[in-house]
Amino acid sequence: MATMIRRTTCSLFLFLSIACFCSAQNAPIALTGTVLTPSGVVENGTVLFQNGKIVAVGEKISLPANTRTIDTHGILVPGFIDLHNHLTWNVFPRWKPMEEFGSRYDWQQKSIYKVLMDGPHHQLVAEGYECDMERYAEVKAVSEGETSVVGGTHQDCGPRLARNLDFDPRLGGAPSAPVVYNVFPFQMSEEELASARGALDHGGALLIHVAEGAPNDASAAREFAMLKGRGLLRKGVSVIHGVALKPDDLREMAIAETGLIWSPRSNLELYGGTANVAAAKAAGVEMAIAPDWSPTGSDGTLAELNFAATWNAGQTPPVFTDRELVEMATRNAARLAGMEHTLGSLAPGYAADILVLRPHQQPAGKDAYWSAVHSDARDVALVTIGGEVIYGDGSVISEFKTAPAMDHATVCGTVKELSFRAGSEKRETFESVETRLDRALSEWSRHLAPLAECSQ
Repeated sequence: MATMIRRTTCSLFLFLSIACFCSAQNAPIALTGTVLTPSGVVENGTVLFQNGKIVAVGEKISLPANTRTIDTHGILVPGFIDLHNHLTWNVFPRWKPMEEFGSRYDWQQKSIYKVLMDGPHHQLVAEGYECDMERYAEVKAVSEGETSVVGGTHQDCGPRLARNLDFDPRLGGAPSAPVVYNVFPFQMSEEELASARGALDHGGALLIHVAEGAPNDASAAREFAMLKGRGLLRKGVSVIHGVALKPDDLREMAIAETGLIWSPRSNLELYGGTANVAAAKAAGVEMAIAPDWSPTGSDGTLAELNFAATWNAGQTPPVFTDRELVEMATRNAARLAGMEHTLGSLAPGYAADILVLRPHQQPAGKDAYWSAVHSDARDVALVTIGGEVIYGDGSVISEFKTAPAMDHATVCGTVKELSFRAGSEKRETFESVETRLDRALSEWSRHLAPLAECSQ
């Protein structure tokens, strides 16, 4: 949205901070509930994990003698993977421009955008609030069930709450195969382009904003030809937005194994339309879903899934099943990031990135996937990243006898517990960061956005 974000080498400080955050977990833990596995729903299932990795998943699995078993009474989902966000912008409340635009270049030139969004953002960053902005955005992300994100700052902001896939060493990936996230790909220098191609050559991923605008906007549509001209129609590349892409473009993407990252709410708010996902699905394009940013998109992936489910129900016939929507935020996103063997599934050998949702009363013929896409932030009962307790309801977290001291976060009137200070030298509370950001924003006639907007 504002500045191009690219991968940089992680500093030793960041690595050590994360190492503290991911402390050794000795005793195995078993979470029970309704489990969404790669093969479908397991109604009375168990996820067993130890030392940050899932050991076993199923209805009847053998548990070691020293296992701590926690009955979540909920739905266990792989942690959501957000491949399209602009984290520092998520401190801003919703921006309602009251008009639709032809392309992103149109609204970025509007005076009202510069006054309400771009100017204050630039000043807050200049005044040293960037790390606070990112830390708040990561709390927002985990409160929406996200365990992995892209689009963050590359400053050493201390321990990370979520996996920042574009520069996070916790997965132990090869430096030559990173996730590269780029907002303005056609402004990449030749050096940056060569670096991105090198990452792709070694199994990395390149996530780029292309064809962002109204469905029939000529300038946005032209970017597909520019994409091909730069040699970026290839495996490992994923197009973010793609609203102006035509069916023929999508067929070319499928052949080239180029992915699509769909952000329906922001597309509809800004451009009055969204990507032709029906044509993309028919062509066989791999698709993920992501919230973009909270000013015009969703507060996080859970809210974006809820919006997508509502949009989908209005299509004749519906484009996606509930299961396909959930997999767009989990398995599909992991594949587009080149991390399909470590993230995005509740299966042995995968990272213990787990989201537990409170169950809903399901209509006849619906299952746990329906509940997942109709949940909101109040329904998030637990989030673990690498087996570490990060966020959730106190009643669930108290079952983890080794959970760290927790802060509190209020989401739509519901108090949640949050591991905000783990590994931090400052030991600063989440409340103090909220207060500081709200005070800084008030100097620009703005106020800090809530963690989530929930209907009553």
